[in-house]
Amino acid sequence: MPDRNLELKDTMILFDRDLGVSIFQNFKGYNDLVDDAEWLLERTSQKSRGFILRPLRKNNSDGLWVGEYDQRGNQVNRQEFLFDPEAQNLCSTMKNYVLHKVSERKLLERLSIESLRKTLKSSIVRDFRFYACPAERFYRSCVQVDRIFAELVKKYGRGAKVHYYEVAKEIEKANPCVDVVVCPLMAPNLFERVLNLNNALMVRKLGEIKFTGSDNVEIL
Repeated sequence: MPDRNLELKDTMILFDRDLGVSIFQNFKGYNDLVDDAEWLLERTSQKSRGFILRPLRKNNSDGLWVGEYDQRGNQVNRQEFLFDPEAQNLCSTMKNYVLHKVSERKLLERLSIESLRKTLKSSIVRDFRFYACPAERFYRSCVQVDRIFAELVKKYGRGAKVHYYEVAKEIEKANPCVDVVVCPLMAPNLFERVLNLNNALMVRKLGEIKFTGSDNVEIL
């Protein structure tokens, strides 16, 4: 039975291990948190596992509902209610987004898993893991990319030519993120690891690991 003391907002945000973040506005359902979430999950294709955030209001206090789902079906298997100041602050950001007072980019910054882990007291959020590292995160903000390249430049210098295995050995020292199952820097194939590192360097315009033939690379 729906809780008559709860006022459910019509915004739902889905965090999926494979698909990333999806925002659903103007959601009209059964006025029941679990039923509404499972209705949405049934109509969301290619999902794997993750959680749903939904702002709500109870006893004149804003809060968040967090519902977890996994790959076994469309059912919510765990849920939490958050009414602390951090949850209320995030609710305010969602409300301002709906009112076009906050940009989608700003909202997504607040909704990054890194940010949510720091702000929300939620075991569901803490347990969440992406399957593959989100491309935007790897190419733009992965701190390991900067660290590895700085170490390579310090050890060999720019313009040095080394076997790509030496670069791969430096990559092995990276600390994988706790919320990612598959890290591009931990690819089983050493050649692929170096290619992934180089792609991130090129996107950031930090430098280049250029293959020169005979399994050698040049650090530029």
